Amino acid sequence: MNKTITTVLLALLVWPMNQIVAADIALPEIGDSAGALISPQEEYRIGQAFYWRIQQSTDLIDDPEINSYLQSIGYRLVANSSAPNLPFTFFMVPASSVNAFAAPGGFIGTHSGLLLTSQSEDELASVLAHEIAHITQRHLLRSFEKQKRMSVPRTAALIAAVLLGAADPKAGSAAVAVVQAAGVQQQLDFTRAHEKEADNLGMVNLVRSGFDAHAMPSFFERLNKESRFYTGNAVPEFLRTHPVTTSRIADARGRAESYSLQRQLSDTLQFYLMREKLRVMTTNNVRELVQQYEQALKIGNSRNSTATRYGYSLALSAMGEYTKARKALQILLDRDDDRLSYQLAMAEIEITVGRLPAALAIYEENQRLYPDDQALSLLQVTALLQAHLPNEAIAVLQRQLELGNPSQRLYKLLAQARGDLGDKSQSHSWLAEYYYASGRLAQAADQLRLAAQFANRDEYLLAKITARLREVETTLALMEEI
Repeated sequence: MNKTITTVLLALLVWPMNQIVAADIALPEIGDSAGALISPQEEYRIGQAFYWRIQQSTDLIDDPEINSYLQSIGYRLVANSSAPNLPFTFFMVPASSVNAFAAPGGFIGTHSGLLLTSQSEDELASVLAHEIAHITQRHLLRSFEKQKRMSVPRTAALIAAVLLGAADPKAGSAAVAVVQAAGVQQQLDFTRAHEKEADNLGMVNLVRSGFDAHAMPSFFERLNKESRFYTGNAVPEFLRTHPVTTSRIADARGRAESYSLQRQLSDTLQFYLMREKLRVMTTNNVRELVQQYEQALKIGNSRNSTATRYGYSLALSAMGEYTKARKALQILLDRDDDRLSYQLAMAEIEITVGRLPAALAIYEENQRLYPDDQALSLLQVTALLQAHLPNEAIAVLQRQLELGNPSQRLYKLLAQARGDLGDKSQSHSWLAEYYYASGRLAQAADQLRLAAQFANRDEYLLAKITARLREVETTLALMEEI
């Protein structure tokens, strides 16, 4: 039965939501145990299918620095959670709304608006800790345990609707409307119980990880106060997907007080820097943003003047004002020349103005200061490939693989580097991994078939490619089973 349930869930997650209403499949009723219903391995596959679908519908934030920063906070919390050995994937959706969501299997998405709205690293961490607790406690599956008479397809549709509602409110609300009669409203009490549990465990995790326990109630309270000025769909999405009441805020604040002696503020400069970098990346009017930065620096009303100047430099660079951008950035470097974010920003300017050797020198120097840093390595490889140095690029990328830092960008860069060396088989193999990580399974299989054609009678390589092709084809068949 578990295999059938997983198949239905996977299919519903990859189908267009308007096809869910057509699902009318006679399957056994769900049991009353989330653990017996779906195994952790199956949970991961469901979450992975959802993650793939998200990537098909939107371009996720693909900045190495921002992603590395988000992961550093996430993994720090996971290490101190009740399930430190579970695999987790943290990613960011380019959406101005304030929200975060957790899918089975450890996939946690945050809207860019969450980072832009958070006033401290502790607040951002408090939301991630809350979402991690949802996953470790398997809340999404437990939400449906009491619905003993609910059919598997309808339950699968609800899970898909909940996930899509967090990532794409329009798609999610439409999907929920399809299955509303099945008892969505009846889940409200369980949702509240799970939110409370996620608050409790999340706060414990927050404190264990060295963050400020008061950040969670402060963030909830601020959102709740601001929501009084909104009506209808303007209410922050976090409050719609994570209902916050005054009693819930009071409970959280009371628990935070018990940790007052253990309070460890971690309101780091890096949080402010990444927030401004994201602001520049997602703005619709960079010229207006430059003016805002100039005004803030002039009158000194910014929360962190250093981060404001950093954002100002990035915004100037985005406008093509490289001389001004370099001047603003140099002020920061004169104060703190070991700050990696400043060095990477300067290297980017050098590349843009055609000074590739200068950029490569910056990357090489910082590899000595921050050896094997993920963001630094990926940006360095991009420059190495531009300089037609594929062997050096491959060495850096292989080191990232050894450290357990795979990513879609890394796979694509490896494919490019191998291609530059004329190694067509390896190039197609790594491009297959890029497509697979992106959820484009058919394209991944096609690339592996091409890789096999170029294996040049290397039996070991051919066997490796063939085995991987079978794995991809098996997954593809599962996704297409219904």
